[in-house]
Amino acid sequence: MPAEETSRAPIIVAHRGYAACRPENTFAALDAAAAAGARWVEIDVQLSADGIPMVLHDPTLERVSGDSRTVFELTAAELARLSVGEPGRFGTRYADARIPTLAGFAAWLSRQPAINAFVELKPESIERFGAATVVSACMAALAPATGRWAPISFDIDTLRLARDAGCPALGWIVRVFDPAIAAAARALPARWLFCNHERLPAGPLPPGPWDWVLYEIGDVATGRAMLARGARWLETMAVTELQKGLEGAASQHGSAEETG
Repeated sequence: MPAEETSRAPIIVAHRGYAACRPENTFAALDAAAAAGARWVEIDVQLSADGIPMVLHDPTLERVSGDSRTVFELTAAELARLSVGEPGRFGTRYADARIPTLAGFAAWLSRQPAINAFVELKPESIERFGAATVVSACMAALAPATGRWAPISFDIDTLRLARDAGCPALGWIVRVFDPAIAAAARALPARWLFCNHERLPAGPLPPGPWDWVLYEIGDVATGRAMLARGARWLETMAVTELQKGLEGAASQHGSAEETG
């Protein structure tokens, strides 16, 4: 299980790495997140045509590579030859960026002792290959980084399989929050609940035996607003911007709680 965070400071989760300034889910983005001091990164996993876990968000390759095919049409070896430098955002600046395998990511994580990871098991691959296949493939690829990562998913059945396979800490991504979701999260049990901050009810964050991880926190004002509602974990593509803008926020909120 990833190490518990004991500080009161906000915890910044680098969403697909430092994706505001590097192509998402690439080693360039991950290295930039590490250099910025991120203690947590979030990545996405799709399976290739030959069942190899690849670090990729979309099932289609158009947005990151300009290729009209899907990840399910290409083997891992074929995917490894594609440039995924996000030409729409960066032109040819990162033309040498490639799709990491999840095994390659595990090796990277093993060299980053201060960083833990959330690994999202994407629904498209779950639908195509089955949850058991996805969970098994990802756990095998991440074996060198055991204890340094946690699976996250929209699909609670997939998380149950991961739990039963030995993953002790789980993150459930929810689209809404209501009493039924709360009951299911307790039963799982979810160590983290992930949610788009715009989808949560107004007011203080609903309490429970989990930590909320709120995304996408794109600016400091939104980050401060979420901290005021009780959040600690903020997922963002703008790692340094949020870290610098929220410096001292924990002590300020702590003082307010102590004197209020």
